[in-house]
Amino acid sequence: MQFILAELRKRTRMPIIAIYEHPEDYPDKYVARVFDIDRPTFLAVTADTLEEIRGCVPEGMHRVPRSEFDAEGIVESWI
Repeated sequence: MQFILAELRKRTRMPIIAIYEHPEDYPDKYVARVFDIDRPTFLAVTADTLEEIRGCVPEGMHRVPRSEFDAEGIVESWI
């Protein structure tokens, strides 16, 4: 499943996708979670590999490398 940027923009003020590596709720998966700026939404997808989960990120979004201030398990974010 791929997120559709136009749909994300309709549902959020500013969509941000955070990619997690093996979070507690999906220990065998990568998870892409959609945030509305700093608020989590119910939108998320899972995949087996980082490459697969990156394929769920809509075209037009830009990768932001992990920051020292990011929550544990975050690999990268997309805005």
